Amino acid sequence: MPATTSCPPAPGGVPLLGHAPALLRRPLSFFESSRTADPLVRVGFGPIGLYLANDPALVHRIQVDTDTFERGRFFERLAANFGNPLIASNGPEHQHQRRTLKPAFSRRSVRDHTEVIAEEAERRLGGWRPGAVVAADEEMSDLVTAVVLRCLFTTELPPAVVSDIRTTLYMIARRLLARTVFPDAVTEFPTPGNRRFRASVNRFHTTVDRMVAERRAAPAGDHPDVLDALLATRHPATGAPLTGTEIRSELLMLLFAALETTSTTLSWAVFEATVRPEVQERLRKEADAVLGDGPVGYDRLHDLAYTRRVLHETLRLRSPMLFTRRTRHDVVLAGVEVPAGSEVGYSPRAMHRDPVLYPDPRRFDPDRSAPESGQVVTRGAYFPFGTGPHRCIGEHLAMTVMTVALATLFSRWRLRVAPGTRIREANSSLPHPSSLPLVPTPHD
Repeated sequence: MPATTSCPPAPGGVPLLGHAPALLRRPLSFFESSRTADPLVRVGFGPIGLYLANDPALVHRIQVDTDTFERGRFFERLAANFGNPLIASNGPEHQHQRRTLKPAFSRRSVRDHTEVIAEEAERRLGGWRPGAVVAADEEMSDLVTAVVLRCLFTTELPPAVVSDIRTTLYMIARRLLARTVFPDAVTEFPTPGNRRFRASVNRFHTTVDRMVAERRAAPAGDHPDVLDALLATRHPATGAPLTGTEIRSELLMLLFAALETTSTTLSWAVFEATVRPEVQERLRKEADAVLGDGPVGYDRLHDLAYTRRVLHETLRLRSPMLFTRRTRHDVVLAGVEVPAGSEVGYSPRAMHRDPVLYPDPRRFDPDRSAPESGQVVTRGAYFPFGTGPHRCIGEHLAMTVMTVALATLFSRWRLRVAPGTRIREANSSLPHPSSLPLVPTPHD
């Protein structure tokens, strides 16, 4: 295809402000509405513009071709706010950071922690009171936070520390999209929301500094954890240890990726099953058949096939809004000449809800991914954990936590939404349930 010098604009733009008014007016549907027949469109938010990829093959290339694409504005804003953590780094630095942290997220490590995950799930989900309304989104967040922190740290953190971590991650998730697409003049203006954001991050920094000081004084010993790995890390070029700022950045982003996204996805999975009695019943029957009266063991996870399909369908339907990359050099994309230094974005949410790729895409159907369905997913059309060199390092831990939690929950309880409740999507970089009040009833 011959290259052109122009790129068609996404619909809905206005002079000077571009697509900023449309994004502010309908943030949850903006990127879906920007999917057109064109594989690449141009969107702008005031002075900030990017090329938005709509084609699965193009999105796949953007994620795997690190010679052409580096981390873009989305990750640059992470680095500006939180240092240069693994999730935001590029090239050899990213590879070095990933090797350092990989042992904590390996299959062996997750296998060794499955008993802890099952214990926490049994303790927290088995103690609900029949007929009493449960704030299930908060319960899922508490469970995931407790489990992941126990998996990543050898010592159990005090409740006040856990609460501070949860508050910080909640604030980041709610304001990350705005900090990606709007200029610094907007995101740094001393509004109440921006001041709360900065205060929350500062509290987290204080918490981590205290944890580092305590660990230096009393190392973990025979069972090193993520914090020990970071303290032992040396820069490949200089041999210097990580600074306090770098350690804070790594922990903040690791916990953000591991806790916030996992708890949000798990909350949505519980919601999707709760409003569909037939899904609940299939989850219960599978858990009964696989687990009997015992906890979920690592060797039985692969038998919970329908439970995993429920999670995969949730990951498809409830995806992040936007990721970006930046071109390292001039490149031709879908026949469009894209200059070096350009921002190129893609929306997992829009891609996963494309009616061309997924029939009746807003319908929740775990059997889409069943082997007998015969449905073939186009490469680049489904990437809940990303793909390529930057694929999520915590994918296996996240899927294990969610599978154990979902099987434990529905093996014990039949759930319904509390009367008079309207549950909607709340705006965020990863949209979350506005609330999730549920009423549990024990199975007969």
